[in-house]
Parts: sequence; C-alpha cells; structure tokens
Amino acid sequence: MTRTLENTTLDLRAVTDIDRALPPHRRARVSLQVWFARHARSLAVLTPLLALVAAVHAVGMSNFPGYVDDPGTYLSQAWSLRYEGELSPYSYFYDHAPAGWIQIAAWAALTNGFDRYDSAIAFGNECMLIARVVSAGLLYVLGRRLGLGRVPTSVAVLLFGLSPLAVVYGRWTFLDNLVTPWLLLAFVLAYSPWRSIAAGIGAALAFAMAALTKETTLLLLPAFGWALLQNTDRRNRPQVLVTAAFAGILLMAMYPLFALFKGELLPGEGHNSLLGTAQWQLDGRASSGSVLDAGSATHQQVLNWLQYDHWLPLLGLAAIPLALLVRRLRPAALALVIGWLVLVRGGYVPFMHVINLLPWSALLVAGVIAALAGSPGLVPTGWLRRRAEQGFGYGFRVTLAGLLVLGLAGVAAVHWTPELRRMMTVAEQPPLRSATEWVARNVPRDKTLVVHDAIWTDLVHHYGYDPRPVIVYKLDTDPAVQATVKRVDYLVVPDWYYRTADAAEKYPTLMEARKHAVQVASFGTGDDRVRVLRVSEHWELP
Repeated sequence: MTRTLENTTLDLRAVTDIDRALPPHRRARVSLQVWFARHARSLAVLTPLLALVAAVHAVGMSNFPGYVDDPGTYLSQAWSLRYEGELSPYSYFYDHAPAGWIQIAAWAALTNGFDRYDSAIAFGNECMLIARVVSAGLLYVLGRRLGLGRVPTSVAVLLFGLSPLAVVYGRWTFLDNLVTPWLLLAFVLAYSPWRSIAAGIGAALAFAMAALTKETTLLLLPAFGWALLQNTDRRNRPQVLVTAAFAGILLMAMYPLFALFKGELLPGEGHNSLLGTAQWQLDGRASSGSVLDAGSATHQQVLNWLQYDHWLPLLGLAAIPLALLVRRLRPAALALVIGWLVLVRGGYVPFMHVINLLPWSALLVAGVIAALAGSPGLVPTGWLRRRAEQGFGYGFRVTLAGLLVLGLAGVAAVHWTPELRRMMTVAEQPPLRSATEWVARNVPRDKTLVVHDAIWTDLVHHYGYDPRPVIVYKLDTDPAVQATVKRVDYLVVPDWYYRTADAAEKYPTLMEARKHAVQVASFGTGDDRVRVLRVSEHWELP
C-alpha cells in the first residue's frame, strides 16, 4: 500500500519514519493529509449517502411517528441528571444501565438541548438523528473492513438508512438506537487492519459502552469475541485478548460498583437493588411467547414490524445461510442469528427489539451480494471456494449479484418510496403534543396531573407545574409517589392505557380515578386518542 505526500509516493513505514522526525504540529497536518488522500474516494461515496440518510430521517420526524412509552422515560431521566444530578426524577430501580440517558444528558449540557426545543421529544429526535447518521457511517466502515467493495457497502448503508422499518424505529428515543453506534464501533475496531493492542482495547471499551447503554448487548458477546479473535495476529493474540477483556470488564464493572457503593447491589428490605431488578428482568416479566406461536404477543409484534417493511428483515434472515459460508461474515451472521433466537426462545421480547436486527440484516445482504460478485476475501469456503477458484460459475454469480442489486432498487422504488413519503409529509402533530399545549393554556400550575411519560418533561421544564405531574405507571408502583400524592386533579393519558387487557391489574388507581372524572378535551382518534379528564374534587386516592 502506498501514500502520496508532497508529490512523492512513499511506503507506509517510510511515512511513519518521516512523521517521527517532524514537529508535532507538522506531524498532525501530514497525517491528516495522508488520511484524506487515502480515503478520498470512500469519502466521496459516503458523504452523499449520509446526507440522504439524514434527510430521510429528519424530514417529518417531529410529527411521525407518534408518542410511545419509554422515550419520555429516558428523556425525563436525562433531564433529571442534567438539572438535578439524579439518575431519575423518581427512585432509580436499575431497570437499565444508565449510560444511555447519561449520553443524552451530556449532549443536552453541551448544547443546551432542553431549552433549544419546546418539546423534550424533539430534543430526543435530534439525538436519534445523530445516532442514525453515525451508525450509517460506521456500517460503511465495517463493510469495507470486512472486504466489501464500495458498491455493496453503499447498498448496506442504503438498506439500513432507507428501510421504512428502520426510519420508524430509528426516530423513537430508544436506548437500542444509542447502542447501535457503540456496537458497530466495537466491530469496526475489532477488524482494525493494524491488529494492535490499542485497537483491541478500543473495541472492548466500545462494546462495554454498548452494554452500559443497554445490558441486553451482552447477548452479542459471542459474536463480538469471534470477530476480535478472527482478526488478531498470532504474534500478539494473547496480549490483545487479555488486555481487551480486562479493559472491557473494568469499564462494565463501574455499574455494579455504583450499586455496591449505594448499598443497592443485593436485594434487601426498603431499597431497590441491581441484582433484584436483574432477577425480575430475567424471571419476573411475563413472557411474550415465541414467534413460532401464532397466538403469541411476539408473533403479533413481528407482524407489526413487517407492516412497515418486510423486505430488509426477511432478506437478512435469508442471507444467514450463505453468510455463514463466508469466513469474514460469520461473526455478523452470528449476531443476527442471536437476534432472531431471542424471538424464538419464548421469553420477554421488547417492543423495539427489531432495531438490533436491522444493521446486521443490511450488512449480510450486502455481504452476500459482494460474495456472489467475487469480492476478494469473501469467496465462500469449502467446495464452493474450490469451484470458484476454477472459474466455475463466475459469470452466473456476477449476473445474480447484479440482479439482486436491481431487485433491491425496485423494492425501494415500489415499496419503500410511498411509505417514506407518507412518513416525511405527516402534517398533524401527535395527539399527546396537542394535549400538552391545551393543558398548559387551561390547567392551573398547582394542579396534580397524571400523565404519559412523553409529556412529563415538558410540563415540568417548560411550564413549571408544581407539584410535578405523576407519570402514569408510577402511580401504582412507586412507594414514594403513593406516600406523597393524596389526590389527582387531571388525567392526560392515551386511550389505549384504559383498554389494555390487564389495565385493572396494572393501573388500578388510574382506572378508579377515571370512574370519577369527566372529559374536558380530546385529541386524535382510535387508541392513540388522548382525553384530558378532570377528576372530581370529592374523590381522593385510597
């Protein structure tokens, strides 16, 4: 490999030797010039790709999709950390590791994020936009390091960035969207061409950050470990693996150490605990069932995902067998296999789990196309490799790869474009946003409100409600709320809360308050409709 510097072609080692002889400021400038010269073509390809992904994600994200559970919770926790120095405005009970909303709070502190928007959800949208663009860029780098050419790698970025399913779930403020760039960075560093100890340590630290953002990342540890092992040099493999493992474990240990210092590591009377919550997460939550069971919640959830786009997830699933034949693609294929096995095993499956499938699906589809086209280093192993080396079927494989690319372009034109246009042109704002504005105009600041988590931060930060509103699910689960809240004046909750099959069991106080309330405003239609209900002044919490 050669690099051009001041009109002279130099070997990489010669450049390094010259760099050492230069003053630090000259060395940095020369290194930057060399880097840009080496990656000029990739930057020319990647820049418009990222601009397109960013535009599709950003246009219309303030109105589509509507508000759901979880984003408001993470934003309220980020707000509490930013302004109060606490991990949650309520009692932090270790439902997730806190690195996700720590990142949001850090960005808010650096950019005055909560004040730049009149809605916390809008600020969350900005954070997700940044995460999406960074993830797309890292996906491109990972594809190149795996041996994909610029065309198939660009296909991976476009699949990941333009799938309507990816756009919908990528706009919501979910921890999984913050996990994605850290996880992709871990694989990018694991496949570093330098194969150095520093790259291994960086990969492990990036994976640890992904796990501290959402602990379910640990399920992908076998795939990450395989990738790191696959790319290490035999001469320094023990050193790389030992130091990387030590660095990753040391960073992840910060979480249990935090709980230990607070006296909340082990279960006990009168306090939350890390291990107690972990046990509840693993055994206490109701199973969603297996995707193979047509009557299960998981099966229905997968159908809901496929309504937005069935092409990317199903093509990714179909690409797994072929990807397993290609050595460099096997760790990524294992990551996708693990993601699908979560849907089969029969445990609890989060609403946003599909986010974890999408980057690997896009990468495997592009990788299979590249392998079929005969990209160096991606020729399938075994009998297929021997036949490929003899030239057997090369023309057929190239033709097939070209047809796959044209087919994907047709899918984007026929199936994705109309759906993306709809997502980018929704004019009506979400009903919860409209309800918030109505409440701010019509409800006195000293009233006690029970609200959806998505609007809690707005009512506290922008409108100054005191006493603070109560997030609906905290009404019956937080002892501190039950001890201090004696009455409720207004309910601002989507209709689907009242229609949940086990609503009387999950939200008994909410359901009882609704019996003593009258509607004063309504926004939206169907299950997404939000009613503002005024509770009778004669009713008090039991």
